[in-house]
Amino acid sequence: MSDQDSNLTEAQKQILKLEKLRAQKEQSSKASVEKAFFPPKTKAEQSFRKLQAMREAARSPRKKKKLEGKSKNFKLSALQTQVLERLKAQDPRLKSAVVARIALNRFLDIENSFDENDLEARVFEILRQFNTKNP
Repeated sequence: MSDQDSNLTEAQKQILKLEKLRAQKEQSSKASVEKAFFPPKTKAEQSFRKLQAMREAARSPRKKKKLEGKSKNFKLSALQTQVLERLKAQDPRLKSAVVARIALNRFLDIENSFDENDLEARVFEILRQFNTKNP
């Protein structure tokens, strides 16, 4: 009998949690619908809503940006873009991010991985071919 009571209470706890989640979901969707279709009319209401949104944003934990494994966008000159396009045309493995990573490794004296060493050799080979074609 004791086992059935504990299972029943666990099931009841799960039901209560699900009901609470559903109620929160309904409340948030109701609030967003009201916000979209019935915007505040006075300046005081608008500023009050903005302050509430700012408070909620301050309460929520902020995600920290991770730099590891992420590529960042950067601007290239026209010549650099042309060279990258030619490299990519010669070998599809030579994407902009790969070439930039290899160049940064060389510039910072960081050792390349085995694949990057292979691709670096391929880059130099392709660039040598470009130089011999265009004296």
